[in-house]
Amino acid sequence: MSMAVGKPRVFVEKSKKCVSKLWKLFPHVFLILSLIGYAVFGAVLFSYIEGSSASTTEREYHAFLGELVREIQNYTGNSSSNFTQEQDLVKHLENEIPKRFKSIWLQRPDNWTFFGSLFFCCTVFTTVGPRKRSWLRRANVSY
Repeated sequence: MSMAVGKPRVFVEKSKKCVSKLWKLFPHVFLILSLIGYAVFGAVLFSYIEGSSASTTEREYHAFLGELVREIQNYTGNSSSNFTQEQDLVKHLENEIPKRFKSIWLQRPDNWTFFGSLFFCCTVFTTVGPRKRSWLRRANVSY
């Protein structure tokens, strides 16, 4: 009879140890799963918002390039030699391109695939870390 009573005690003690180990492991597993879920949700959201937007910037960019080509083809400087004409054209384009170029033309919706968006999300939450000033940390986390 003492053996019958002893087995349940051992089983109860082992189950308590198992539960305590699982309870210690649970926060870590939950944190990892929540980060994965957060990244996947953000990737779906970003790929939908950024990747599916119909962009008019591509037409504007091609129009800008067409204007540059026309300027190069039609450029006639007041100088007599070809070398100085080329230098004048280069100086003219160096002044005009920064004025008329828009950096948004380099942002294309086809870059926002699911995996590109997933990379962006992972980059965001791995760069958010402790800062020396608490207001800076809160601003970084809220971003």
